[in-house]
This record gives sequence, structure tokens and C-alpha cells, in this order.
Amino acid sequence: MQRREAATVTRIPGFTEVQEKKFEEWVCPDCDYFEEAAEE
Repeated sequence: MQRREAATVTRIPGFTEVQEKKFEEWVCPDCDYFEEAAEE
């Protein structure tokens, strides 16, 4: 398992502002498994 930083970007139609949520997640390079990392 590897830990990586990821982000989700939400765009609201009609607005120029975007919302970005950054988080860390565990990713398995051998399969498609991933889960959000716990806050420390």
C-alpha cells in the first residue's frame, strides 16, 4: 500500500469559483483498492 495526496474539485455552474478538497489516501498499486487515510 502506498499513501498519496489527492484532491476533488467541485465546480458550481454559474459561478467562477471552484472548491477544492485535498486529502490523503492509501492506494494499492497491485489492485484497484483504496481508502481515505485517517487524520493524525
